[in-house]
Amino acid sequence: MSRKRQRRTYAEPPLNTSLVRVAKKVGIDQSAIENDVEYILYCFISRPNQSFNDFDDLWNKLHFHFVHFACVKREFRATFMDAFFASFLDHFSSPLTSIKCGVLFSIYFLYITQPNIWGKNRIRVTKDLFSQLFDFYVESIRSESNIEAALIFDKLRNMEAFLFVAEQEQDPFKVQERIEFDKVIGVDKKLRELKRKKIDNDPLKLCSESDLEEFSNLAKTYQVAKRETYHTPQATLATQRMLKETLNVKETRIRLLQNVLLANSFTKDETDTMKRILNLGQQMLNSKRRKLEGKQ
Repeated sequence: MSRKRQRRTYAEPPLNTSLVRVAKKVGIDQSAIENDVEYILYCFISRPNQSFNDFDDLWNKLHFHFVHFACVKREFRATFMDAFFASFLDHFSSPLTSIKCGVLFSIYFLYITQPNIWGKNRIRVTKDLFSQLFDFYVESIRSESNIEAALIFDKLRNMEAFLFVAEQEQDPFKVQERIEFDKVIGVDKKLRELKRKKIDNDPLKLCSESDLEEFSNLAKTYQVAKRETYHTPQATLATQRMLKETLNVKETRIRLLQNVLLANSFTKDETDTMKRILNLGQQMLNSKRRKLEGKQ
């Protein structure tokens, strides 16, 4: 008696709210995509010039265009590309201008490097998000800063790369799944909101040159004002009086009195504080980049 051949079946994977499907039975964790996105952005802002050429060099050095081949099934390409575009655009709310520029460079390269065989998936943007992008473009042109990033945005517009939608991300869940796993989906949503708040309140902003510009200018002005007082008659008399009261030394030679003043802590460079803050920011950036490298 011959045995009846049984058809082999595979169980559906458990619901994973952070899973990006790249095939019927295969998915990539959303956190892996977010790590890749963060890595290239923070590598970019580590560059000294943070120009378009810097990003072009970085993109090719990291072979970032290879991410397209993580999803080779046409029916899953839209969801896969949406996840990458959305992850990059999440960082546009960063207070760091260099990150905003990096986001625009990233979505441009990600868009144009899509293999022709699968067609081009457009970049989903809501009305509010596009307004933020456009405001950045207008302000950059007006202030003649971040011109390269502004031109890249304009190029994306002319290429009709943006797809206007009511919601930034498509709902990947069926009605029954959303009812059954409501708590799990809710927790994942809260975690994503926390990640966005982390982006919005990047501590590197406090250590950036643009944010410290006002304080740096004030420190430089104060430093110049102090130098101008070193050689005034009032400064010489004050030093002479200080020596008399503290050391009971009576000195009248102007040259020596000026040397005593210049050796005082009062003459320390006021811009040193700004330099220490900038160095601290660089250390934080290097630490974050090394941490992301460990996840690659």
